[in-house]
Amino acid sequence: MASRRKQPRNKDGIHFVNARPSTETEKLKAQRMVRAHVGRWISDQTKDRSKFHRAIPSSSSTSQQQPSHPLLARVRPIPGPTRAPDRTSPFPPSNAFDSSDSSSDESNSDTRIRDPRVLDRWYKLPALARLERNVSSMFDPFVTYPAPRAFEPEMIDMSERYITGVVWPGLTPRPDHIKTPGNKSWFQMSMANPELFTAFMFGSLCHLRVQWQNNWIPGTTFGPRQRRALQICEMEAIKLINQAVRNPNPKRAVSDAVLLAVICMAHHQAEEGLVHQHRKTPFNPPFPRLQWIDVYGCLPPNMVHIKGLVQLIKLRGGLTNIPTEGLAATISFSDILTCSVFCVHPCFEFWPLTESRMGMSIQEMLGFTQRDIDQGFGRLQEIGATSQMAEAFQAVHAYISMIKANPTSVRDHTLLSLAPAADLHTFFSLSHAATYEACRLAALIFGVGVLFPIPAQNTPLNNIARLIQAVLLQPTASELWSTPATRIPLLWILTLGGIAASETPERAWFVSALEDIMSKMGIHTWPSLKTLLVSMIWYDAACDMAAEALWFECQSQARHGYVIES
Repeated sequence: MASRRKQPRNKDGIHFVNARPSTETEKLKAQRMVRAHVGRWISDQTKDRSKFHRAIPSSSSTSQQQPSHPLLARVRPIPGPTRAPDRTSPFPPSNAFDSSDSSSDESNSDTRIRDPRVLDRWYKLPALARLERNVSSMFDPFVTYPAPRAFEPEMIDMSERYITGVVWPGLTPRPDHIKTPGNKSWFQMSMANPELFTAFMFGSLCHLRVQWQNNWIPGTTFGPRQRRALQICEMEAIKLINQAVRNPNPKRAVSDAVLLAVICMAHHQAEEGLVHQHRKTPFNPPFPRLQWIDVYGCLPPNMVHIKGLVQLIKLRGGLTNIPTEGLAATISFSDILTCSVFCVHPCFEFWPLTESRMGMSIQEMLGFTQRDIDQGFGRLQEIGATSQMAEAFQAVHAYISMIKANPTSVRDHTLLSLAPAADLHTFFSLSHAATYEACRLAALIFGVGVLFPIPAQNTPLNNIARLIQAVLLQPTASELWSTPATRIPLLWILTLGGIAASETPERAWFVSALEDIMSKMGIHTWPSLKTLLVSMIWYDAACDMAAEALWFECQSQARHGYVIES
């Protein structure tokens, strides 16, 4: 320690410490600086301990400097007794103060502070031990968060750690060779925008609650404190977003920070009654947690905020004018999620997570050609499919082949862009229109059940099954029932429709219709049926169990001699 005293110091004893180190090296450097400062201060306080029973600091050392910059703080010696106060103190002792030198000194037995002014100063100032811990493990030890004072610091710290360490890495996954955090700019942006910071807190707590409700995390993780904070965050975020949108500066009103804040509000909710636990769809999708769809899909999209988001993006001129990294891709994901729940067209173009895939066609992205389409699902054009449908079906087939070859591979894909038959009435005859629409709806079942699996809480599977039944019962669908060329697509449509109709009154209709078609085609075993299903869009691991259960129901119906009228 003697050699350290000889080293030059700042005149005023002030040292600057990075409060939010971005690297492990900076973190360790900050820890060493604070520990060295504490060690020197303790040494200075105790060097004449043999002459005094206690050390009373002078009043000149009691002022505390507030950090002039969120990343920097001025560290001064902390006045107080030579030993930390007892456990009733708001600042319990830490290892930094428990040196063998002080603990072995008998003269320290009398540590009571007789000067009430010193006691007052001690309780008002943070202990250096706490400061050291904060510098190394807290997001913002100097409380520079742009959050309302009503928010507890511990709650802020917990929610920020959760959103940056758990939510964001799963929301915007990056290729293995890219190690830089994709959402670093989001956090920096939130520190300058209260509405975004508060919306992030709201989203973080809501995400945590859904995981807790589904027993995916320990039961003690979410309690009354978190519930109260969630409700406060929702109210504060809405208030702050409204203020930002009404800002007379148009750039501020439609800024990236406001867009991110609105996205948070669109896919989260404070209300608990709408969240149901432990429900599953009949499918077994390969990526049930893809981009946290299992969490966000549990909560119905807030259409008020969704409409507001669409208007703000239109005012910005579309996704191409949104520069913040990962934001356009997140908006695209939000769009696909919302439109999957309601089975409607996406509002915006698809936007990939990585720039290398910008502008790529679906064929380039999934590695197939027009020749593959012609030799594959191009055959469906003879019974009413469009070239777009043939390409989309071929894309799904290629995607499923990739999953089978590499189960950890994840690619973006959606079938939502296929237009309804009503929008293509001039393209084909009414009979072909019915076939096209039934195939489109069956593909949507595969999309929201397997490729982009919407959780049972908000899945549109039952609704799509009812739509398929309505199409198949139309007089214009008679060719679909009677033409040999449509038999295999019809089997596939009825099978997916029957799976989607699980636990609904429509299930019996699909069972009886499927049994009738199989009987006419001479299909009497599950392997025989599966051989035909795999010639369409199919993924064994995701669909076989539910389809086989449907087939057993068909056999049961056949034994009872029940036949439907079509």
